[in-house]
Amino acid sequence: MRTDFLKKIGPFGAALILIISAVGIYLAFTVNLGVPERYESRHDMAYYTESAETMAELHSELIEFVFPGLEGITDSYISPEDTLIIVCVEKEFLNRVSAVLIRDFDESLFRFETD
Repeated sequence: MRTDFLKKIGPFGAALILIISAVGIYLAFTVNLGVPERYESRHDMAYYTESAETMAELHSELIEFVFPGLEGITDSYISPEDTLIIVCVEKEFLNRVSAVLIRDFDESLFRFETD
């Protein structure tokens, strides 16, 4: 059965299958999935909880280094309780953004909301 298939596709078909397979393997290892790289914070989490100024420093770091790689963030600000409020367009984006931020930072620093 396998030899019948090979006879039907011929050498050109076999070469085409090999090329398509090679391109598929290449794309599998080089495609950008849209997940930002892990951000190494300049300070530990205890530092950011010290005061409103240190929370503002975290906020500016996130705006500069992390938020450009994430979609769906419409606003972010520091609440009077010194937590960073991150507002996303939809719940789908909220789940992605929260997963990425909680992966690299302590969850108690943030509150996530939708528009």
